[in-house]
Amino acid sequence: MKEIRKYLLVLICILLISENSYYIFAADNKKIENVIDEKVEKPNLVFEEQTYDFGRIYIGESVNHGFKFKNIGVGELVINNVKSSCGCTAALVSKNKLLKDEEGQVDVKFNAGHYVGKVTKSVIVNSNDPENLKYKLIITGEVIEEVSVSPKRINFGIIRRGDSCTKSIEIKIVPELKIEVKKVESPNPYVTITQNKISEENKYSYFVTINKYDYIGKFNGIVFIYSSSNKQERIDVPFSGEVVGDLTFYPENLYFGSFKKGQDVKKTIIPSNINYIVSELNNTGTKKIDVNLSKDTTVGKITGSLKIYTNSVIQPVINIPINGEIKG
Repeated sequence: MKEIRKYLLVLICILLISENSYYIFAADNKKIENVIDEKVEKPNLVFEEQTYDFGRIYIGESVNHGFKFKNIGVGELVINNVKSSCGCTAALVSKNKLLKDEEGQVDVKFNAGHYVGKVTKSVIVNSNDPENLKYKLIITGEVIEEVSVSPKRINFGIIRRGDSCTKSIEIKIVPELKIEVKKVESPNPYVTITQNKISEENKYSYFVTINKYDYIGKFNGIVFIYSSSNKQERIDVPFSGEVVGDLTFYPENLYFGSFKKGQDVKKTIIPSNINYIVSELNNTGTKKIDVNLSKDTTVGKITGSLKIYTNSVIQPVINIPINGEIKG
């Protein structure tokens, strides 16, 4: 019994010694890791400013700004590259490797181009700083026009053939620049432009009229505005619309696609306001014409047209192209 107690006592002593040794080893190991970690030389990238507001600039102008930075860390700072977002360019004007307390600079250039209004762009500086691997620089500001036009696009909408439609455009000039509007014109022969005299200074008004289009369908074009501004010598104002007749129809092109010989194929034309009897569509006054191809049609491409005859003065005949392909 005494021997058993003796062995138990020895075993307990061994366990206590092992446990203490483990804690001592773990503590010493942690101290070693901390010492190693302290000895690792890390760079630290710091910029004097992260955001720069260039304020107001005119369309077409450029602005430059230098973002200064410093390595306040112990280790060597390495700038891998500098990437900019669309609309601006950035370049590292200093060396790309900096020791402790050395300074550098990133130059950012923004070209306003055709931007208008509030603008925000960013530049990413990639380095070996573990805390700032991707440092974002931001430039903001507002781009204004020397010559502003409203609206930017003219929509004439739907015009019945033979009718005319007039829209107005206003041109504003920055007062202190003393810019003049030299000429407003359009190469479209169906467009006439007349000036509307107004008493307000630094403001112009013009009427743009479209009339007597010779065909039915969609149209588009451009109004050119010429000024004495060096940055906006010519401003383009696109316009669009559609001339319609006494009736409209859908689709404008009857396309059967590809199908096998002998296959039943049917397409429907939906015209409106036709004064002769065709099948009704949903009792709304709209008519429909069903078009079927014969099963005996030969293999190959289909081309032709569907003619709709009406009593309309301006649309006596409507031609709807037909195409498709029959495969064997």
